[in-house]
Amino acid sequence: MWGREMRAGLLFVVLALLIGQGFREWRRSHEESFQEIVRGLESRDARDRAASATTGGDSSGAGARALAGGTMPGATPHSREVPVGRIDPNRASASELTRLPGIGPALAGRIVADRVSRGAFSSPQALLRVRGIGPKTLERIRGYLSFPAPDGGDSLTGF
Repeated sequence: MWGREMRAGLLFVVLALLIGQGFREWRRSHEESFQEIVRGLESRDARDRAASATTGGDSSGAGARALAGGTMPGATPHSREVPVGRIDPNRASASELTRLPGIGPALAGRIVADRVSRGAFSSPQALLRVRGIGPKTLERIRGYLSFPAPDGGDSLTGF
């Protein structure tokens, strides 16, 4: 009654419907998981902001301890937030340098090592001597750098 082409066409349509239904179910189940992940990240972010706001204004010296420990106030150890002020690359620790856009732990370590072995950076262009910093990276971080007079102070300076 049905020819070979008719059976193959019917089989194709049935398989396409089954695959489509399976994909829809997969997408539904993963969409809920994705939404849970997003909600979890948003709540964690809100908790971190609230904790940073509470510890940032206290008088217990947490900000001074954070700076002495090599991180900026309100920053978690692996924070990738852009710094609030400007960073002096001649005084900043590797962990402070990782707050700059496009600067990871390895590159921050190379900046510190270059500074120790070859001396202070006189200008933003002097950072080009560090392997891994090119013109594009320099342009990305230039607005966050400060080169104050070497009279002491902190690596994070105001605007």
